Amino acid sequence: MAGTKVFIAGVKKEDSSLVLPLQSAAILFMTEYCISDTVDFHLTLVDEGINRSVCVTVNQNILQKYNHTFTNSEGGYQNCALPVIIEDGGRLIRSGLCSIIRQIVTIAHTHSPAEDFDFLLGFRGGSLKACAEVSGWTKLCEVDIPNSIGELIQQIREIKDTDSEPKIDVPEDVMKLEWHFQTPAKLHNDDKQKRCLLSQVIKEAEETDSNSGLSRFRLQRDYPLTHCVSRINLMCNGGVSKETGKKSSSCENGISVKNLEIKNGISSSQQNQLNQSDRCTLEKSFQSLEELTSFLNTLTFRDVDLIHLYAEGNTITVADLILFPFVYHLLESLSFDLQCLIGHVPRIISWIQHMTSLPRIQECARNCGYNTDLLDTSDVSDISSQRESKYCFVSPSQEQECKEDELELSRRCRAKSRAIKPEVASALEKVKESNISVELGYHPCGEAVQLVWEGIPDGVHPGADLPKKRLMRKCQQLENLVTAVQALAKPGDIIVDFCSGGGHLGLVIAYLMPDCKVYLVENNESSLMRAKTRVEKASLNNVTLFQCNQDYFRGSFDVGTCLHACGSATDMVLHQCLQNNAKFVICPCCYGGIQNTHLMTYPRSQHFKTANIPSKDFIVLGHAADQTEFNRDLEEQGKYCMNLVDTDRALLAKESGYTVDLCSLIPPSCTPKNNILVGCPNEVTS
Repeated sequence: MAGTKVFIAGVKKEDSSLVLPLQSAAILFMTEYCISDTVDFHLTLVDEGINRSVCVTVNQNILQKYNHTFTNSEGGYQNCALPVIIEDGGRLIRSGLCSIIRQIVTIAHTHSPAEDFDFLLGFRGGSLKACAEVSGWTKLCEVDIPNSIGELIQQIREIKDTDSEPKIDVPEDVMKLEWHFQTPAKLHNDDKQKRCLLSQVIKEAEETDSNSGLSRFRLQRDYPLTHCVSRINLMCNGGVSKETGKKSSSCENGISVKNLEIKNGISSSQQNQLNQSDRCTLEKSFQSLEELTSFLNTLTFRDVDLIHLYAEGNTITVADLILFPFVYHLLESLSFDLQCLIGHVPRIISWIQHMTSLPRIQECARNCGYNTDLLDTSDVSDISSQRESKYCFVSPSQEQECKEDELELSRRCRAKSRAIKPEVASALEKVKESNISVELGYHPCGEAVQLVWEGIPDGVHPGADLPKKRLMRKCQQLENLVTAVQALAKPGDIIVDFCSGGGHLGLVIAYLMPDCKVYLVENNESSLMRAKTRVEKASLNNVTLFQCNQDYFRGSFDVGTCLHACGSATDMVLHQCLQNNAKFVICPCCYGGIQNTHLMTYPRSQHFKTANIPSKDFIVLGHAADQTEFNRDLEEQGKYCMNLVDTDRALLAKESGYTVDLCSLIPPSCTPKNNILVGCPNEVTS
């Protein structure tokens, strides 16, 4: 990990303070938390057209323990959007806030394993691992929250400069985080955790001195963990409220109703709303050790409530460390007038107050110049009583509350829908009425797509990590795409293998076309590390690896390709190629995974749109296109739907000035997802 270079957006003011976008502030906070001054860590702040109205200011002293520079140029990272980490002499480049934060944790853990920084990556290292295109939670933390808070800070600053007191809408993305904190913590193996904790409590009771220990026994208790504490609540009467007959949320999210009443000045109407879900008996008095033991013996693991104290559950993760600077700087812009927000986002306020109670967070915040004393719960009433709040916030309607599956942790935010026959029939009827036709073309090499695999070395040959029953079909798929790329590319070209996985396609191209540069772009770190190992084994010097979301890759290139990019990822590849006026060889996959996102909507072509094919029906066609398994009743219909979806893609390219062929892999039996799109800008083909 030596020689790591980090590039973030930022600029130094004349007073030596730093002006930073929120994402850069989050990275500096993370490096302060993890990176020691003995790590070979070079930080470059780049003045990349920064919009200062949405930036925050921190003290330059935060940079003292790093080698750091300031620049106005784009040298060294121009192929990706900031922030960027460059490793291995420039052959491995990472981009994107979550990828950078996770890599900083990995660097820190490698250098200081005794500190157990891997704990911050969550269960099985899954915290913020999924990319923003497929994980609503990653998108919220990486994109939506910093953008919304940045715009809110700008609005607050504008109000400060005027005498008006307009109402300010609490951004819906901020409310999504608040609503997320209201939900029970979703944990892996929580039954096992609860049984273990209950056993510890029972053991503690057995060792309790009956004369003095009973008064100290608490149903709500904290357990120290690496980097944080975990909070549980033992729920009386099986966690069922005698008043409502419903299971109590106990002290959900670590917020005590009593504390809110006394310390946060919450209004009576807001208190009544919270009472319905948060009120519980936190303490229970016991007259004797026998009574305590008898009570504990009636409990099961279902009576142990793991408090949703942190962003992703009951333990701290990198998500908390990303969100902390965002929320802090929002409150800083309000001059820590917590009173104006406490009635709208009480759980977020409680969360950040708890975070500042953790010793390591306190130290890190202090070193970053954060004034966390003003976040102390004991100071809230004092702060708010000094003046009337100048800010009047308005919350979105509770009816807009987001569905929790949109924020599913570390997994795809929406499962693929099933193709329902009446819906498919209706969509196909609309296609028929619109006179949309499928036009099939030819592979640029005709039938001559075979490669001589015997001469390809082990590091490049896919046989090293594929079972024999898959190997032949994989080789057939690869040679279709490789020969098409060879037909389009010329020496000196830059070829990008998007969604490259372990590099099966890109490394064969790199080996067979040594006069070209090959970029592998892949979000999944473990897949890209397999590719890195293969690159080193084969001694390929013309390969650069990029760990980033597709939309973070900003490099120019001549040919773009991908083999079985899932769902909307195929359309993102096509978009990148059209933006770069690059040739493309694309083999789509997982048609049922296409969905409208913050980046694109369907159908893609103007031809389909003017034919009045609604987005809903087009996505139904995508679901039906996945029914292409060989020798099945719906295979023919599935193939037709697959061709329709890819015809929309081909038409989009043609509308952008391309010549496009939609054809099948040879032989088509090498995979049910056997379509291939080959496109060239018209000025190239003329």
